[in-house]
Amino acid sequence: MDLTPRNGLGGQMGFSYATMARRYDVTAERVDSSDVTPKFALIGLGNAWPAAEGLGAGTPASQWVARVAFGASHDQQERKALEDLDRILASGTGRYENFALLGRLKVGERDSVELAVNRRAESATDLINIGAENNQLSSSRSVSASRADVAAGWRHRWPGLEAAAAFRWAKPAGYNSAAGSFQKASGSLYGADAEVRWRCAGWTLSLHGEGMWGNLDVHRESAPDFVDRDRTLPASFEAVRLGVGYSWPRTELFLTSTYDRQHLPFVSIAILGTEAVAFDRGYDADSLNDQFYFDLAFRYAISPAIRLRIGVVMGWGEETVTLRDSASALPDLALDVHRRGVFGGGLSSSLGAPETALFIGADFAIGSPSP
Repeated sequence: MDLTPRNGLGGQMGFSYATMARRYDVTAERVDSSDVTPKFALIGLGNAWPAAEGLGAGTPASQWVARVAFGASHDQQERKALEDLDRILASGTGRYENFALLGRLKVGERDSVELAVNRRAESATDLINIGAENNQLSSSRSVSASRADVAAGWRHRWPGLEAAAAFRWAKPAGYNSAAGSFQKASGSLYGADAEVRWRCAGWTLSLHGEGMWGNLDVHRESAPDFVDRDRTLPASFEAVRLGVGYSWPRTELFLTSTYDRQHLPFVSIAILGTEAVAFDRGYDADSLNDQFYFDLAFRYAISPAIRLRIGVVMGWGEETVTLRDSASALPDLALDVHRRGVFGGGLSSSLGAPETALFIGADFAIGSPSP
C-alpha cells in the first residue's frame, strides 16, 4: 500500500515522530491517560526491476528491499487523585528496533513470487508513583511488546491491473514485569491476505485485506503469593485497507484508509494506572481494539536522482479492556479505552488528539538513475 518504488538501485532515509495514546475516563472530571512517543531514524536500500510495459499497476516484476528503523521512546502516564482513588504517575524511556525485508522474483512475463519479513519491537523501563508526593518512587516495571510477520505469496498482472494473495504468519508477544505482578504472552497466528491494484492514466486504486487467528500461551503471576497462572487464549489480527493515488510528472500523492481490529489477551504498551493497579490485585486483561487509520504520502522529484517524501498518519479507535479476577471472587471490570490523546479535546470521548506519525525523508538513486 505504498507509492511505486524507484527502478534500479536506490537508497532511502528519513526521520519520524510518532505517538500511541490510550485514555480512560475514570469519571466526568478525571482521566487516566498514557502514551508512548518514539522518534525514529530510518534507512533502507533496495533494487527494483519493472514489469513489462503496460502490465500491472506499478509493482516491480522483481525487487529486493532491506529497511531498519531505530528510535528512542518516552512513556508518560497520569491519573489524578480522587477521594477514593490514589493518584498514579508513571514515566520511563525505551527503544524501538524495527526491521523489514522484501523479496520479489519474476516468474514468467506476468507473475512474481513474493516473500516479506517484518519485525517491530519496543521495550521500556517505567518508574511508578502511586499516591505519594511528587518525585517519590513506589516501584518500577519493565515492559516490552513485539510483532513478527512473514508473508509468502504470488502476484499476477494484467494490463493496468494486478492481484496478489499470500499466506501469513504472525507472532505477537507482550511482557510486563512489576513489583506486584508479572505477565508474558506469545504465540503464533496464521492466516492470509489478498490485494488488488488498478492503474489508469495518473490514477492508482488499491484494496487489501488480511486476517490471522490463533492462540497465545499466557503466563501470569501477582501478589501476594505469585502463584503461576498459565492459559492458552485466543488472539487475532484483521485489517482492510483502501488506497487511492494520483501522479503528476514530478509529484505523487497517495492516501490510504485502514480499518484495523486486534484481539490480544494482554496489555503491555501505554499501560494505564487503572490497569497497573488491577494487575497487582490479580486481574487478567483481555483487549479488543477497533481502530481507523488515515495515511497520506507526498513525494516530489527535485531531480531525476532525488525525491523528497513527506508522510502523515492519524489514527482514532476504541478499545475494550476486560479485566477478570483470577480468583473468580470479584466481578469483571470493563474499561472503555479511547485510542486518542487527552489533549486537544478536553474530556470529551468523541474528541481528542489522534494517534499520529509524521515522516520526512528522501529516496535517491545509487549510480545513474533509471528512467
